Amino acid sequence: MKFKYRAVAKNGEEQTGNIEAESQEKAVEVLQKYDFTLVSVDKVHELLSLSGIFGKFHKGISPKKLVIFSKELSILISSGVSLVEALHIQCEQEESKRFKEQIAVMADMVEDGYSLSNTLARFPDTFSDFYINIVRSGEVSGKMQESLLHLAEYVEKRYLLSAKVRNAMLYPAVVMLGFLGVGIAMMVLVVPQLVGIFRENEMELPWPTKVLIFVSDFLVNNFTLFVLLVVFFLVVGRRYLKTPAGKAKVDLFCLSMPPFNDLFKKYYLARFADNLSMLIGSGVNIVNALEISASVAGNSVYRKIILESVEDVKVGGSIAYAFENNKYVSPMISKMLNIGERTGKIDTVLKDVADFYTKEVDIAVDGVTAIIEPILILVLGCGVGVLVAAIIMPIYQMTETI
Repeated sequence: MKFKYRAVAKNGEEQTGNIEAESQEKAVEVLQKYDFTLVSVDKVHELLSLSGIFGKFHKGISPKKLVIFSKELSILISSGVSLVEALHIQCEQEESKRFKEQIAVMADMVEDGYSLSNTLARFPDTFSDFYINIVRSGEVSGKMQESLLHLAEYVEKRYLLSAKVRNAMLYPAVVMLGFLGVGIAMMVLVVPQLVGIFRENEMELPWPTKVLIFVSDFLVNNFTLFVLLVVFFLVVGRRYLKTPAGKAKVDLFCLSMPPFNDLFKKYYLARFADNLSMLIGSGVNIVNALEISASVAGNSVYRKIILESVEDVKVGGSIAYAFENNKYVSPMISKMLNIGERTGKIDTVLKDVADFYTKEVDIAVDGVTAIIEPILILVLGCGVGVLVAAIIMPIYQMTETI
């Protein structure tokens, strides 16, 4: 759910914005962590708005812009440019009006003596807890330049990894949508003209043709109703997917649906290992590191598993215990976590695990693409075959009577 907030920062300046959270209480909890004095936190009702129906085209700062921002800020700092000047340079060259305004506020706050992590915390819809905590650890350790460099590399790697998974899903979706679009166009524009010829001859039509004509008649006579039904299901589906129950079902479905299940498992394991490795390596304590990793897990199934490990660690148990004998976690993860705990090099071990699964994701993407292509060809071939048969069969009968 989305909430709109009004708050007052430490310097007395009023701040407004939006934040995604499971509930109003959770939104308040997150905002209070950023030292805001809250004025109001209200749920945003988007159901009847265009943004609620179709979604915002620019809901937040794009991952690609965040990659560029992180890399350029790292390069400027490492080149000896002061943080304030580096932010001003970033602001001048930024094309996105929204991001430009955010960077300008960040530059002013840093110039007024605020730390970079506190300025980032003013924009929770742009910078995640993970991002802020890595910057904060660099400030505490005095290794800001190094932290920014690692963060830039991490953001870029995560962006590329997400892009690979997204592209693997996008290909079959685009092909199927294209096929449905062509099918609807034929039903509305082509089939009605053929129906007139069939009816003039008063011939007995085969059942595939009758089904085709029924669908065509419905679309032609009730096209507005059809569009409204599609929009209705899109709105209801989108709202449901935003609920915790809806998201949980989709997350579980993604991890159970072949041939994508193996790809998603490797993707989320790579993401978890990379997140936890970087947080621990940056000096964040293990409990906070696990909690932050859970918040950015990206999948409710893995979020639950990670939070279970947090409870084990709080009572002095092993991190690996919650990951053992879990069908969504490879045995390699729990074994490597055990090795890391015994040797005291858990961040290094997890970094190796993250690199391994990142390569596995590349292999899985190639495998999914190789499987999907023949399946799509088969499905599209069957669909085209049914349409052609439904049209050709009565035409063939007409030629026989002639």
